[in-house]
Amino acid sequence: MSFVTPVMAVLTAILSLVFDPWGELRENNYFDNPGHIGRSLLLMLFGGTLAFFMVLTEFILVSVTSAVTVTIAGVVKEALTILVAVIYFHDEFTRLKGAGLFIIILGVSLFNWYKYDKLKARHTREDDMEEPVTTNNAAKYVILEEMDEQDDGR
Repeated sequence: MSFVTPVMAVLTAILSLVFDPWGELRENNYFDNPGHIGRSLLLMLFGGTLAFFMVLTEFILVSVTSAVTVTIAGVVKEALTILVAVIYFHDEFTRLKGAGLFIIILGVSLFNWYKYDKLKARHTREDDMEEPVTTNNAAKYVILEEMDEQDDGR
């Protein structure tokens, strides 16, 4: 991540300078006066910070869980992006978006239910298989040097 992020930032800046209509920036309502410019910059800073922490969270999530869990998290992120666009930018919330949001919520709920049942079943199996503790647990932890000395007959 530390190697890819600077390359992505430079490439995005170059592509933005080449393809974005920078001349129309002052005509836009988000950049037409200093108050709007400040508000827009704060919003972009907040969005960038949020995006950074979401990528960091995805990285940690992949390290700890499976790719399926990360995919589910990505779907939830997209749903939240749609909701923010509808609430903040006043995008039209159509029946198709509503149906998609419902399917996302249903799918994530079913996935979490499945994972919870699987976790609960594993804990139940471990409790059933648990034997009474009659062994000396200290014997499990042995310093390797002492083992070598015992093998050599010292």
